[in-house]
Amino acid sequence: MKLLIIGATGDTGSRLLRMAIQEGHEVTAFVRSADKLNEQLTAASLTAPAVIIGDVFDQDSISSACHGQDVVINAAGTVRDGEQFVELVRKVSLAVENGLGAGGRYWFFGGIGVLNVPGTNRMSLELPKIPSIYRAHQTNYSTVSSTSLNWSMLCPGPMTAAENGEPHQGLRISTEVWPLARPGLTKLLPPIATSLALKLRMPQLTVSFEDAAKVILDNLAQDSALSRKRVGIALPVGITRHKDPELNPS
Repeated sequence: MKLLIIGATGDTGSRLLRMAIQEGHEVTAFVRSADKLNEQLTAASLTAPAVIIGDVFDQDSISSACHGQDVVINAAGTVRDGEQFVELVRKVSLAVENGLGAGGRYWFFGGIGVLNVPGTNRMSLELPKIPSIYRAHQTNYSTVSSTSLNWSMLCPGPMTAAENGEPHQGLRISTEVWPLARPGLTKLLPPIATSLALKLRMPQLTVSFEDAAKVILDNLAQDSALSRKRVGIALPVGITRHKDPELNPS
């Protein structure tokens, strides 16, 4: 497939780029710096993809880059950027809609907070003790879901680098809700208890950047079961990880 990866030098974008090239996709990288991209490609011994140097806030450049692509993956920005992140996702998504047209296939990133608590209609962001910074994902979800794009929103928990550079096999994937069995009696638990239950499950939800890239690359098709869905991801049963505190929040 012809893939445009926006933010291809970031933590997840660089893994997407590497894995997509290795899988034989025809990749175009939209980046701010060719120097950083070339360093990463050399380190990974990868053949250089097509490259577009540009500003993600330049909607005309994004729209132009989308022409002829089968799928666009937006891996730019981080929730830690607050309102700037919201504006980035809004501008990029509208530019992608303009460039791909109605029904264009588009992946972008959210976080575990926009998934519903299993067994309820309650978004996890509504639970106590969830930092308000993650509400940016809710705004982005509303923005993109109102477009005509055939979107999917990957909603991982914390992310970190894979120890061996490879994704896990047997990842648990869900749509709309946590990718884990719900806490017992979810509907009867007070919100603070549900929030604690989510916190206790974070080691199962701490996936690698490579895991996130795998889920996206395995589900690029227009008729994917993950189309127009919020997508959860958890480690295989019996495996847990802990996030490097130096890495950005998801």
